[in-house]
Amino acid sequence: MVKETFAVRLLDVPGVSAKLGRMEGEPDRGRVAKYVAARRGALGLTQERLAERAGVTVKTVYNLESAERWPQARTRAAIEEALEWRPGDLVRIAEGGEPTPYEEGEPDEVAVTLRELEELSAYFAALRTDPGDKRRMALAFLRALYGEPEGR
Repeated sequence: MVKETFAVRLLDVPGVSAKLGRMEGEPDRGRVAKYVAARRGALGLTQERLAERAGVTVKTVYNLESAERWPQARTRAAIEEALEWRPGDLVRIAEGGEPTPYEEGEPDEVAVTLRELEELSAYFAALRTDPGDKRRMALAFLRALYGEPEGR
């Protein structure tokens, strides 16, 4: 009985469960850690840069790469996107599968969105200096698009 209690308590200590092995049904965090670190290196990213791209803390990336913690679904999705993997790849890896990076030439949704936002920004910068006609037309279009005829 003492041994069982000690083992259960030992598993509750942060980092110990990863070193002792995983329980049935738990994600293989060690496997994921290796894949994430390798992919980060292949993309030429530091832990800091990966964290920045994913919008998470460096500690989150460190915990993932050291197999300390399994991130929540929202965090996993952000990290997958930052690593240019498809949604669900971290779980796929944890279950023994392989990640499915975007194919060469396949549109990267994040890159497309960023390009579109840059283009919109350029248009708005030009509208700021417009004497009035184009700015008023753009404003009328945006009000109609958003169903706000009186504006915001």
